Amino acid sequence: MDVEDKLKRLNSLVLHHYSNVKIRSNITNEQATGLKTLVQRRDELHISVSDKGGEFVVMEKQTQRELTINHITTTGGVYKFITPTHRYKGVICPVIQPTTVTFQRQIKALRDSIQDRCNSLWNNISERRNFSHEVNKYFLGHGTHLPTMYILLETHKFDIKDINNTEDIFLRCKVRPIVSCCSSPCEKLAWLCTHILSGLLDHIPSHLQNIFQHLDQLKEIPTEELLDMWFCSADISPLHTNLNIEGCIKDVMEMAEEFTHSLDLLGLKLVDVHQMLEIVLTNSFFTFDGQVYQQLVGLFMGCKPSPICAVIRVYTFEKRSVYTDSHYLNIPYGRYIDDAYTTARNLEEAQVMFNNIALQDPDRRLEWEIDFPEDDAQFVPLLGTKIRVKEGEVSYRFYRKSQKKNITLHYRSHHPLRTKVEVVRNFYRTAEMSSSSPSLKEESFTIVDHLLRCNGYTNPRTFKDTIVRTGTKGNKDSVHLKLPYLSEKDLTRFIQRHNLPIRVIFTPGNKLKDIFCSSRPYDRPMCNSR
Repeated sequence: MDVEDKLKRLNSLVLHHYSNVKIRSNITNEQATGLKTLVQRRDELHISVSDKGGEFVVMEKQTQRELTINHITTTGGVYKFITPTHRYKGVICPVIQPTTVTFQRQIKALRDSIQDRCNSLWNNISERRNFSHEVNKYFLGHGTHLPTMYILLETHKFDIKDINNTEDIFLRCKVRPIVSCCSSPCEKLAWLCTHILSGLLDHIPSHLQNIFQHLDQLKEIPTEELLDMWFCSADISPLHTNLNIEGCIKDVMEMAEEFTHSLDLLGLKLVDVHQMLEIVLTNSFFTFDGQVYQQLVGLFMGCKPSPICAVIRVYTFEKRSVYTDSHYLNIPYGRYIDDAYTTARNLEEAQVMFNNIALQDPDRRLEWEIDFPEDDAQFVPLLGTKIRVKEGEVSYRFYRKSQKKNITLHYRSHHPLRTKVEVVRNFYRTAEMSSSSPSLKEESFTIVDHLLRCNGYTNPRTFKDTIVRTGTKGNKDSVHLKLPYLSEKDLTRFIQRHNLPIRVIFTPGNKLKDIFCSSRPYDRPMCNSR
């Protein structure tokens, strides 16, 4: 049988498989009843995920709407409502009683204005750099929408038992504002800026590239230098909305000029990047509930270049303090966006160090929250680890924040076996790399055991050693066949039996988050016709 006949038989097998196989439900009757109730009440309920816990947050739409408006109006000096205007006798005047149609026209006009400016800038850049018509067309914006705001509840900062009525929600619940810039007029230019400027992170000595780099740095320090020292961490809260945009652009471009040789400019010049970054960061308009607002201070959480700009901006403060004061030259220091660590002899010494960094901010908006151990037996959390320095010895183990719920890929979830095995293996691999001794490794593994048992894995340490054969492993000439996941046994056996150079990739169905949650619950995209 030649390859063509084998592929025809595989095609018939696939069609038969997806036409006749029945999917068994992997949820309980109680769970099914709960989901059915949520579906029936979708018009009156707002469903989202929490900020860090991973669980769903369900509340009435009106309450969620009022909570968002409360954040916008009570966060002093950060947001501004943009009143619709019209021209009357040659003078631009505010609309006294704006209607829904008035707001829609305002949103459309502002969107078109920003899109035209982005496209005009990119056309000029393309012409100057002699880009092809295809490249020029690829980065032009079409059918865009203004960014929109949504909030995530910080469920780890309040106890649900304390919420008895709507008033308690406004008094106790803290939120994290996210401005979704997907399909925005500046999205393509934002992606381009991020791709070019990401290389600057390699030249920031304090920036942690991964969750293990700080462990490697601590292990390299001689024991005698850590005697009488304590490990501590600190968090900038909040970071993005407290940074000056003009200062961010200035610091980023100065660093880009210094390290131009290491950047892949993709045929552009730094002046082009500067112009694109300005138009991306300064057009800080967004919509919520059909009305237009502007963020006056800080970076959008949701705009692609924001993390890079934030990291570089804080680094300029560090250069003027930590990296110029001879007292700190031999003291370890590192930071991942807004989470930093160092060692100090006492809390006061740590406060002085972080305050020196904050004082370099001309706007005085940078605030550090320091986590210092109460005794030499206490571990301090940083990223996915807990660390302790005692008598010059560094100890560390795996850590999951208490606010994180025990949610991961469930054993009964509709995924291929090898996907579940890799998820479990990765948890144990991370736990092992995050442990400094056999006893701490066992503690780390115990944390992972509990997490996985809560998700249906009865014996997770045995499960991670499950042997899964892919059939085409190591075959460089194999092609990928992407199919919705039902059952992989018949298909993979056929491919293996006939030695076909095919690697099947099974894609899972929509998650509950995809079905119930939306970043635009009140601001649906409008028609883009002019």
